[in-house]
Amino acid sequence: MRTRLDPSRRQAAIAEAVGRVLSRGGPDGLGLRQVAAEAGVTTGAIQHHFTTKDEMLLFALRHHGRRLAERLSARAAGAPQPSPPHRVLRAIALELLPLDEERAVEARLAAAFTARAAADPDLAAVFREQYALLHTLVADQFRRAGVSDADADARELLCLVEGLRTERLLGQADDDAILALLDRALDRLPALP
Repeated sequence: MRTRLDPSRRQAAIAEAVGRVLSRGGPDGLGLRQVAAEAGVTTGAIQHHFTTKDEMLLFALRHHGRRLAERLSARAAGAPQPSPPHRVLRAIALELLPLDEERAVEARLAAAFTARAAADPDLAAVFREQYALLHTLVADQFRRAGVSDADADARELLCLVEGLRTERLLGQADDDAILALLDRALDRLPALP
């Protein structure tokens, strides 16, 4: 007799499969059959949980966003308290950069979702929601450091990280070059402890 997989675990497995398929083939290579094969389920099982491809994509985007948020929280919780804002900002940036396979998959996934979100208001709304959380996290560190315009500095740092992420994904820079650029930018920030 077959055992039933918990629905939330199956949805998470599907979201992970969406990430791997998108990471390898981009949005054009994403289809129900590819995701089903990657997740080890039938297309019917996917359709049982998600009525449309867009619904599946939205769930996957939220799933991967939650996973990143959990990693950021765990990193913050594991840091010595209180950690200097400079150190926390660097840790946040490192989690966003594709410096290992897990983060590279997430970066490729984000790039694929970004391209699709440019034409899909629902995906764009999820991106804005996730960006707002990340922006708040970064801006809070700038506020802790007493920076006068924490929101502008947070936006600037996040734009830099996005650019570094793209450079790394495209092979324009290796890990050492990316880290050197990040550290140079952080060192130029106004008097962060």
